[in-house]
Amino acid sequence: MSKVGIIANPASGKDIRRLVAYASLTSNRDKTDLVRRIILGAQSTGVDEIVIMPDYYGLGSLAAAGLSRGETTSRISVLDMDVGGTQDDSSAAMALMSELGVGCVVTVGGDGTNRAVAKGGRSVPIVPLSTGTNNVFPVMVEATTAGVAAGVVACGAVDLDDVVSVHKRLIITQDGTERDMALIDAVVLEQAFVGARAVWNLSEVRQVVCTRAEPESIGLSAIGGSICPVGPEDDCGLYLELGDGSLKCRAAVLPGVVREVSVREYRRLPLGEEVGLTLRPCLLALDGERELVLGAGSEATVRVERDGPRVVDINKTVRQAAARGFFTLQT
Repeated sequence: MSKVGIIANPASGKDIRRLVAYASLTSNRDKTDLVRRIILGAQSTGVDEIVIMPDYYGLGSLAAAGLSRGETTSRISVLDMDVGGTQDDSSAAMALMSELGVGCVVTVGGDGTNRAVAKGGRSVPIVPLSTGTNNVFPVMVEATTAGVAAGVVACGAVDLDDVVSVHKRLIITQDGTERDMALIDAVVLEQAFVGARAVWNLSEVRQVVCTRAEPESIGLSAIGGSICPVGPEDDCGLYLELGDGSLKCRAAVLPGVVREVSVREYRRLPLGEEVGLTLRPCLLALDGERELVLGAGSEATVRVERDGPRVVDINKTVRQAAARGFFTLQT
């Protein structure tokens, strides 16, 4: 039985960066419409079932309820799971979808949403659809097309080795134990409390470790991209230490905010090489959100590995399906 999953985060795209920068707001009504279009795209491929994560707003239920009887050709269900209104919901939903044999999952959110999904499981291919603020990992694409691509993958109509790639991730180790992970960047802040989760004050940033650093992206990883670009296909990451130095660059660190940044040191980081986080006390932000407080007595390192989530290339997927006649109707 072919199944597509949908994990939509109602909280994405609503943090403090709407106040301190010029980030756009994606309303839950807009997200409901996105989910509805994902459903319609996925079921056009003939998938048997579409499974949706429950949430406090009811994005999935509202999206399904808005479909007419004639528009519903796949079974649509909402996962039976407790909802806490935190990022753990996305992790739990991904774990459940993996157990249910879902063939592909569409995620709706930003870098933080996809990090939470990856923490729940990295074996099921995902189609990351952008609606958050830091959107290095997810892509901007029409939701209908995202649903079509997920359905094609779930139906087994394409060769996964051709259209799915394994993303890199950052592994954070504290006192010898793997503590957390990130998909794009881990940032050391000269701060000792979480406060607003989003990172927006550049003066607090001391170290940055990235899996990707692209000048066309947004956020702190764009600083590295302005100096030494690293793409998703490169088998390395990038390490940056900010502070007084001879090197300065300009980067889009927030939506609508381009800053001049002083960089003390930078270098490419080979896969598996650990970087020590030396500032204490400090706060560690992962994929744009403040997460871990590191006290004076703890030791912490970050390393880049290529064992992250499996990501669907939407263009390759639909083109390969078309070349194989998947969309052709026989008369």
